[in-house]
Amino acid sequence: MKVFPLRVGRTKVPYGQFYGGHDGFSVLDLAGDKSSFIWVPIHAYLIEHPTVGPMLLDTGIAPAQAGGHDAYYGGTVMQYFTDEDEYDLPAEERIEAQLARHGRHPEDIRHIIVTHFHEDHIGALPLFPDAEIVLSRGEYDARDSLIAGLVPLAFSKSVAQVRSWRPVDFTGPEIGGFEGSYDLFGDGSVVLLPTPGHSPGSTSALVELGGGRRALLAGDALYTVRHLAVDDVMQMQVQNGAKPVFTDTVRRIQWLHRLLPGLVVLPAHDHTPYGAGLVRALLDAEGELTDAAYAAAKAYEAETFDPAYRLNPARRPRFVPDPAGGTVGTVTGTVGD
Repeated sequence: MKVFPLRVGRTKVPYGQFYGGHDGFSVLDLAGDKSSFIWVPIHAYLIEHPTVGPMLLDTGIAPAQAGGHDAYYGGTVMQYFTDEDEYDLPAEERIEAQLARHGRHPEDIRHIIVTHFHEDHIGALPLFPDAEIVLSRGEYDARDSLIAGLVPLAFSKSVAQVRSWRPVDFTGPEIGGFEGSYDLFGDGSVVLLPTPGHSPGSTSALVELGGGRRALLAGDALYTVRHLAVDDVMQMQVQNGAKPVFTDTVRRIQWLHRLLPGLVVLPAHDHTPYGAGLVRALLDAEGELTDAAYAAAKAYEAETFDPAYRLNPARRPRFVPDPAGGTVGTVTGTVGD
């Protein structure tokens, strides 16, 4: 098994969305706070299975979202809920270009795992109308619901061309802190785990890398690896009542992280040196995690939180305003974007 991170642009988000979960950052703040933005990467993942072939986990965004935001979302709440420059997608980072780097094209992809229905994870789905879309039944059943009563969970333009849905139930054996699982191909290579909270049916994928190494492709169950320290840093919760569900999910990921030797966690938006380092390592190693990269990841974890997943005070995120007076700043301990 090989895993390739695909950088599919970046998104501009309020600092509080990423780090304000313990501070009461709300949906109203998300719509109204225009003073403290940060840029974070958007990653999808190309998984090369030795017998099934290539598949994707998420798709990232499409050019129409980045280059014509208001036109794309015109007439819906989405037009006003986020900014015209919410997304940035250079031509070389489009999903087609990223696949081409690895000798693949959209028509080669027959399976796509959707971690959840948020737009930065499914915007490019229309490029894959013949792919089977695998997702949790909880997310599929909630597709027509509204986020905070305002924004559709599954935006119609992103999902209208999907022809084959495969909702799954987590009826497989427990793994780590998870009471159920779903073995996608029956060979243990890609095992889906229920990680709700960020959205009603968020799903993560446990992928076999070989050599005793595994990767948890976490979607937005964790924005960055330091979000494992859920008692100290938490992302904003959109749905009412989601905070305890989200906290429970992170604790289950903690348990998995303790239990499985050789596990690395790969969120979709990690803008810390941990995330950037693993992306570089997997790309440089042609989809394989080297001993050196694994050791560097574990060293970063050891320096970031203790065995009880409490955050090193020196690693607590703080917003750093733009010295030129702009609205987009940075976060301490990140690599910038």
